[in-house]
Amino acid sequence: MRAVPTPPFVTDRLDALRAADLFRDPPTISTADGVHGRVGGRDALLFCSNDYLGLRLDPRVTGAAGRAAQEFGAGSGSSRLIAGSLPIHAALEDALADWLGTESALLCSSGYQANLAMLGALPSRGDLVVSDRLNHASLIDGCRLSYAEVRPTPHNDVDAVRRALATDESTGQRFILGEGLYSMDGDRGPVVGWSAAARDLGAHLLVDEAHAVGVLGPQGRGACAEAGLSPEDGPLARVGTFGKAFGSHGAFIATDSATRDLLVNAGRTYVFSTGLPPAAVGAAIASLAIVRSDEGDERRAHMLAMASRLAAGALELGLSLSRFDLSRPTPIVPVVLGSAAQAMQVAAALLDAGIYAKAIRPPTVPPGTSRIRFTLSARHTAEQVDAAIAALRASVARRTA
Repeated sequence: MRAVPTPPFVTDRLDALRAADLFRDPPTISTADGVHGRVGGRDALLFCSNDYLGLRLDPRVTGAAGRAAQEFGAGSGSSRLIAGSLPIHAALEDALADWLGTESALLCSSGYQANLAMLGALPSRGDLVVSDRLNHASLIDGCRLSYAEVRPTPHNDVDAVRRALATDESTGQRFILGEGLYSMDGDRGPVVGWSAAARDLGAHLLVDEAHAVGVLGPQGRGACAEAGLSPEDGPLARVGTFGKAFGSHGAFIATDSATRDLLVNAGRTYVFSTGLPPAAVGAAIASLAIVRSDEGDERRAHMLAMASRLAAGALELGLSLSRFDLSRPTPIVPVVLGSAAQAMQVAAALLDAGIYAKAIRPPTVPPGTSRIRFTLSARHTAEQVDAAIAALRASVARRTA
């Protein structure tokens, strides 16, 4: 079969990415336990996964996925508005609402789609969204889908959020949009300040807790629960995912029953997407039972202890950890290096030493802040963390030599 000729603009754009050290080509990685793996044929310790609690390969979770597929099928058949919901969908939504203390929850096919559904259904033309400048790409794209006016504000600057709301002269709805835990800096969003601003200035708070659920707060209920926000002061809607601490796939929006009804009818990525596969739902149900248990508390404590150990070691090397707060650790430890080329060089040196951690470059992070992003798991040991610190020491020394 003859291949269609590649247009010159494709190769031109790829060449530009390579020249700027921004080309991406993910390796094939195999692992039996989520920590040890083979990266492009080389043995390495893995510090690159969002499997924060180490549940992705847990036999209780994989077993539940298999049983759900056997009972309900490999797929859901169609959009839930066409083929209907499966009983397992409702079971997970009820369990999530009970866990988070909300009236309801709505499953979506991914975190990206959940954010698009939330922002495509709630803000609309004539409304205002005050959005943190470091919000995830899915939140940025969701704002575009909403057709609302968007006012970006400096990262975690509650005063700037208040000024944006106070100077708004529109008559539409107003929304504050942020994240509970930022995935590239490992810092929390100021959810209490946002909540107070929303209450004082007549706005609605929307929070993406994708990296926070399962990780922060009592029973892993997220940043809003960690901050002690009551149901009355909490977000109108918050997004969580199963592809990170839950070790599965998919996402949810937790909210009140009427808002859920609006999302079902107006959230385009929910309306026009096939329902979440039963295997992913079964896995998430099993993970949720672990996440909210005493075992979940133990896994969170160990994971955060390992993050603190790695962060302390990096700080001793004189490295910048961006906004990471050693007194309030999260599983995301960003080692900021500067240029994309520097980050790529250090990532390569780490892999040579048997440590796989990703170089994060623009547009994921601002220019000049390229970094190595270490993510910690409940499966990591102190010895493995120390090995990462030693490799980081050697790679940085090589860079500055």
